[in-house]
Amino acid sequence: MQIDEAYAELNIVQDFIPVGNSNRPGRMLAPKSITIHNTDNTDVGANAAAHAKYQKGADARRRRVSWHFTVDDKKTFQSLPTNEVGWHTSSTQGNRTSIGVEICMNAGMDEKAAYERAALLTAVLAFQHGIRVRKKTLQHHDWSGKNCPRVLRAKENGWENFLIRVKELRKGLKKVPAPAISLRKVDDHHLFT
Repeated sequence: MQIDEAYAELNIVQDFIPVGNSNRPGRMLAPKSITIHNTDNTDVGANAAAHAKYQKGADARRRRVSWHFTVDDKKTFQSLPTNEVGWHTSSTQGNRTSIGVEICMNAGMDEKAAYERAALLTAVLAFQHGIRVRKKTLQHHDWSGKNCPRVLRAKENGWENFLIRVKELRKGLKKVPAPAISLRKVDDHHLFT
């Protein structure tokens, strides 16, 4: 799959936390890892859009929590650029080096579709940032000891199966082919000579 096709499938909505909010520190991030979380919210309607909205609200600002992407069975919401630090690992080192991906667990959601979308997003992020899937796709648990991503951790071979799927998808990603472009001398006022 070409990277542009993967983006189309992910259906990413950019809904950034406003600059200046206390939970958007504005520090530069050079991602070296991807941290996977579960939202820990099983309420009906607690989908990716709801979590993106939450990150712009008063409680998230007060608690100073933020992450980059929230994934459900239909959409992916991006709340921070991937070159900015988010506060999602409960660890200074984790926050300084990792892109945060929250996977929804709300009632009524197609769980299999949500995990497939999360695996594709993780594969795309690994592809674009040169992140090794097996060694640098981490659980929130790896940074802080928290039981997160709880759903994946509870399933037999859940985490291992997720990593295998990410690796499969990553292996299949390809750059968008682009023909070589060369400028030739043309009598066009838009070109500088």
